[in-house]
Amino acid sequence: MRLFAPYLSLCRWLAKITAVLLGVALTSMFFCVGIQVFVRSLLSMSVLWLDDILMSCFVVAIFSGIALGFRFRSHLATTIIVEGFGELAARVFGHLVDLLCVVSMAGVAWYGIEFAESAFGQFTPVLRLPLGWVYLIIPVSAAISILFILENQLVRKDPQHD
Repeated sequence: MRLFAPYLSLCRWLAKITAVLLGVALTSMFFCVGIQVFVRSLLSMSVLWLDDILMSCFVVAIFSGIALGFRFRSHLATTIIVEGFGELAARVFGHLVDLLCVVSMAGVAWYGIEFAESAFGQFTPVLRLPLGWVYLIIPVSAAISILFILENQLVRKDPQHD
């Protein structure tokens, strides 16, 4: 495993960065929704630019959460299917699922790049921020997901321990 130590260290670092990004996005969403509810219900107004922030935070939270789901092997609940098979079949099935996930995430990364490129010509309605910067999280999180899936192939670990 010493051969893969730098790679595993990179994955730990990426997981921390992704978790912080997810935490910031969720916290921002919490406060933006709270402010929006307060302003709409008590002041009968709306803070329009908060919707731009909420949409951006939502996209970041979803895709960074997907990457972390792969890191902690909580992406597919296949235990019911695997429990009926033997140990060897369970391992083969696990590798097959990981392979399908890598292929899927590679497709998400490919089309995410195209989507982000096309979104640089679009802007949020109020703040006029380029949506391409927000949508860059799609191919980035897909690439990080692939790294996490490969990490799990190198070090088979229990999802609850990390």
